[in-house]
Amino acid sequence: MLRSIFLALAMVGTANASEPMQFKIAPDTPENNTYRIAVAALGQGRHEIFASGEIDKGASERFRRFVRDNAIDDAIVLLDSQGGSLAEGINLGKAIRVMRFNTGIGSYGPNGKRLFQGMCASSCAYAFAGGNYRFYYGDKEKLGIHQFYSSGSNQADMGDTQLVSSVLVDYLQSMGIDPQAFVVASSTSGDSMFWLNTDQAMSLRLSNNGFDPTVAEIKMIGTSPYLKLEQNHNNVTTRILFGCKDNQIILSSGIVTTPELSKDKQSKLTRNYLETDSGEILNAQGRYGTTAEGSVLWLSRSPTASDLLKLLNSNELGVWTEDGDPLYRWGATIDLRPAREKMIYFTKNCLQGQ
Repeated sequence: MLRSIFLALAMVGTANASEPMQFKIAPDTPENNTYRIAVAALGQGRHEIFASGEIDKGASERFRRFVRDNAIDDAIVLLDSQGGSLAEGINLGKAIRVMRFNTGIGSYGPNGKRLFQGMCASSCAYAFAGGNYRFYYGDKEKLGIHQFYSSGSNQADMGDTQLVSSVLVDYLQSMGIDPQAFVVASSTSGDSMFWLNTDQAMSLRLSNNGFDPTVAEIKMIGTSPYLKLEQNHNNVTTRILFGCKDNQIILSSGIVTTPELSKDKQSKLTRNYLETDSGEILNAQGRYGTTAEGSVLWLSRSPTASDLLKLLNSNELGVWTEDGDPLYRWGATIDLRPAREKMIYFTKNCLQGQ
C-alpha cells in the first residue's frame, strides 16, 4: 500500500519547470542582524530561509541538510516557486512542520533583504501548508492551487486519482488545513490556477497569519464553573476568563508571555484597558486592576451591563496596556466569533442565577 501511494505521488506534479529549488539565508551584516532581531520579536522566526525554484526530487532532503549545516533552529521559510513534484512538496511541508518553522511567500532581494513578492503555486501550496504559522498578505504575494497532473497525461488515471486525493486530504487535515481547500483545487483544471485572496486563504486555514483558532472551554474551580477563552499567536497567547460571583460577571483578561516580560510590563503601566469593535471599555490608570502572575499579565474587571453588551456583540477583543513617553501600546487581541455562543450562554446563566 505504501509503495502504491509513493508511486502515485511520484507520477503527479506541475507542468511548469524552472531551476531546481535552492535555499539561501541573508549574509551576516550589522543591518541584517538588526533586522533579524526585529523579525524574531514579531515571532516569525530568527532566520529567514529563502526557498526558490522548482520543487524537484531531493528538495526536502537538501532542505534538511541546509538547516543542519547552518545550525538553524527557528525560522520562517519564504517560498517562491511555481511548484514541481507533489511528493516533494508534501515531504518539504512535513519537514517544515517537524522543525516547527513558519512559512510565508517572499523572494531574496539585494543583500538578502526580503522582498514581499513572489508566488507559491501548485505543489508549493502543500509545502506552504507545513508551516506552523503561515503568513500570506496578498498584493505582490500570490498563493495558487489547482488539480494535480500526472507525468504522462493531463491527469492521473481514476485509480491513481482516488489514491492521491486521499493522501492529499489526509495531509491537509494533519496540517490543520480545511480539506475544502482540496475541493477548491480540484475544481480548477490542471492547466489553470486558482489564485487565493487573503480572505479565502484564511477561510480555508491555508494561512493563519500568526494565530490559531480561539478555543472556548467551560472549566471548574471547585464547584464553580468558569469560561476560558484562549488564542495562541506566534509571539503571545491571549487568555480571557469569565467568572461568576453573586450573579455578576467577573472578567480576567490575560496576556501570556514570559515571567520576566509580564512583570516588567506591569511595573511600567500608565494605563490599561480592553477594546471592542465599538471602542475602548473598562479603562484604568496606572497599574490599577492588574497583576503579574508568572508568565501572565492580568487585567481584572467587573463589567457593567453596557460593557457586557459591547463585549458580546464584538468580533474581536483587544487587551492593551500603555507605558512610556511617548506612549507605547502593548498587548494582544482575541477572536471572539468562535466563542460567541458560549459567552452568551455563560453570561445569561450567571445573570439569571442558574
